Amino acid sequence: MMSMLRLRRIHDTHYSTSVATLIYDSRNAFAARAITEDYDRVLFIDSDMVFDPDLLKRLSDDMDTGLDYVSGLFFNRKAPIKPMIYKTLNVSKAEDGTPMAVTETYTDYPRDTLFEVQGSGFGAVLIRTDLMRKVWDKYGPPFMPVPTLGEDLAFCYRARSLGAKLYCDSRVKLGHIGSVVFDETLYTPPEESRTDMYQPEQPFAKAEHALPDMRKQRRK
Repeated sequence: MMSMLRLRRIHDTHYSTSVATLIYDSRNAFAARAITEDYDRVLFIDSDMVFDPDLLKRLSDDMDTGLDYVSGLFFNRKAPIKPMIYKTLNVSKAEDGTPMAVTETYTDYPRDTLFEVQGSGFGAVLIRTDLMRKVWDKYGPPFMPVPTLGEDLAFCYRARSLGAKLYCDSRVKLGHIGSVVFDETLYTPPEESRTDMYQPEQPFAKAEHALPDMRKQRRK
């Protein structure tokens, strides 16, 4: 495992950081730059991630098979330890019309393979610029959060509503810095949630258009 400064670059890779107070402003700024300057893809890495220097190459190799979105495997950093990937990510509405997230963590994820998810955290995720452009065209800035849904899962939900498929590569393992480095070696899946591995012949349902159009909100 290495620090961010040891990330091995591939092709014409540009490196940028942000210290903005609001993380969704940083992500939207990176998306805008990628779109306007015609970058092919953007790798988001949080500053508290520990990873192999070949992270970018391995996720790019996955993307080069035709993917628009692929995440590495990482975990939260408090008990109970859970993978930051989701088997279920939907949005319903409360009686007052406020969007409310309905999520299920992918605790029984397939080991050491590439598989579909409904969403992931953004500790380390590679996103094709064209997907961010499509989300922006439909919803406005793609990483705007909504009540009960942070900027990462809000993007995942919007992307899926446009028909995008999201993936995680559980061979690409990362650590999450906390009181210790939390990673797969510390994870024990809940026995009651263990099921057979994800079956690709049972596709995820397409997300409904339940999130607000952020373009309209920003004009108010």
